[in-house]
Amino acid sequence: MHQRAKSRDERVGRVALTLGLGGGLLGLLGALALHYGQQAHVDFVRGFGTGVLAALPFFFAAMALRAVRTMDEYGRQLHARAAALAFLLVMVVAGTLIALEGTLGFHTPAWVYYTVGMTTWGATAGVLSARDARGT
Repeated sequence: MHQRAKSRDERVGRVALTLGLGGGLLGLLGALALHYGQQAHVDFVRGFGTGVLAALPFFFAAMALRAVRTMDEYGRQLHARAAALAFLLVMVVAGTLIALEGTLGFHTPAWVYYTVGMTTWGATAGVLSARDARGT
């Protein structure tokens, strides 16, 4: 029996799902191992958690490159525009928070910047795709 060839959208969707779920699960595993290792004073587990979290950006970079390689020209252009807007928003958020941190005396965790960037990238890609589909 012959299987139907997967479309580009299906391949990109599979990579995006792997990126989201895999990255989320790896991040959770690393955070839990690090927390447990610190609480129980188990250096190996703490080191494992730290290693997983330190390697996480490389996982995301590899999966993002894989997703881009499976996209057609429109998909690449769409995500380049979305990434540019996400970068701009993260820079505005970072500049604002850095200025407020000194004045108000708080510290913003690094994951906030990452979350803002990735959420903005995904949301912007969705909005741009919907807008382009409408033809405006």
